[in-house]
Amino acid sequence: MKTNNMYKTTRFFVFILFSFFYFSLAQSQDNPSFAGISSGGSFPIGKFRATNLENGSFALTGVNINAEGAWFFKPHLGVGAAVGSNINPIYVSALGWEKVQENFLMLDVTIRSDPFRTFYAMAGLYGQYPVFNTFSVTGKALGGLLYGETPYQLYKPTYVLGGPDFYEITSARDWKFSWQIGTGILYDISPCIGLILEGVLMHDKLSFNFNTSDGNRTDTHTISLINTTLGIRVKF
Repeated sequence: MKTNNMYKTTRFFVFILFSFFYFSLAQSQDNPSFAGISSGGSFPIGKFRATNLENGSFALTGVNINAEGAWFFKPHLGVGAAVGSNINPIYVSALGWEKVQENFLMLDVTIRSDPFRTFYAMAGLYGQYPVFNTFSVTGKALGGLLYGETPYQLYKPTYVLGGPDFYEITSARDWKFSWQIGTGILYDISPCIGLILEGVLMHDKLSFNFNTSDGNRTDTHTISLINTTLGIRVKF
């Protein structure tokens, strides 16, 4: 049920995004309405990057991909929407070391892990203010859907007294309504094309349910990311 609701919510925000593109076509050139794409680094911070089993997620620097658009109803203020994803690898050597330290019967462990994935579809306010010739300062404050998937992991342990050759932890999913804020510098290549260098902060908690031999378990991950991206904007 939660997955179906997530897809419906995503389609809603995508509809909003393309609606902004459509309405921006009818606006004056004085208003910096735009559609754009960007990509860059996704840097985990805080507990999301921490390398401890109690509350860390062992996330490493990954990649962000983002598409967004905004309609400016005033020269410096508009409304818009963004959809995107973050892919963050897992620090498997640190995770393996912590697993061995936790279990005194385990001599060593080899771990194969998928990345931690997050997706978002959000809408909110956009701002832009020219500061020097072709340069402008930009900002945004958005709210909407944040969806996360924990990595599938395969463990191959070595035990003191023997044990299973391998075990796995399957992926779990959760989503909630969240937020992000960002600021950047826009350089106008031409009256219609601009380059945007931007930094965006995302921070929230997601809870993931797992079925284990001891029953159901819920793990909470604090998702804290700073995305630094370079992109292109087409102004309408």
